Amino acid sequence: MRRPGKRLPRLFRSRSCPSSPWGGIFIPELGLALAALMVAAIIMTLTKPRSFCASVCPRGRALGFLFRKNPRRRALPAFMLTPNFRKLLCGGMMFCVIGSLVRTGGDIGGMGAVFWTLCAISLSGGLLLGIFFKPRAWCAICPMGTLQDTVAQVGRRAGHGR
Repeated sequence: MRRPGKRLPRLFRSRSCPSSPWGGIFIPELGLALAALMVAAIIMTLTKPRSFCASVCPRGRALGFLFRKNPRRRALPAFMLTPNFRKLLCGGMMFCVIGSLVRTGGDIGGMGAVFWTLCAISLSGGLLLGIFFKPRAWCAICPMGTLQDTVAQVGRRAGHGR
């Protein structure tokens, strides 16, 4: 049985994620909070791999909530699930973000706008995948999840984490 109080935070997270790119139009500096969220994901993965995805990620929760009644349950194409594809997507997005950050010339608003743009692009991808495949199909190829997996592997080799 669900507790009534649990529904409100879930509803808030699911509504705040799709609306967050719009916030970047008006206050781009707040995009730096998204960068802080990415850093938090990496730090959390050092103690427990993918713990961010399972407990904190607003995008995964929002996609699960928005598409909970989606009748489509098709799996992603096999090539999208390969480590090489996931690393290519992650590396490509990182390359674009770093290049865009350099072009801002250190302007805080510009740097925030870069992260808002990243949020909007990845949210659009997640929505498209959620429509045509499983609700949280984006989670299977998420660049942040790929980066977390890579950090966890390096951490294990170095003797940290599990």
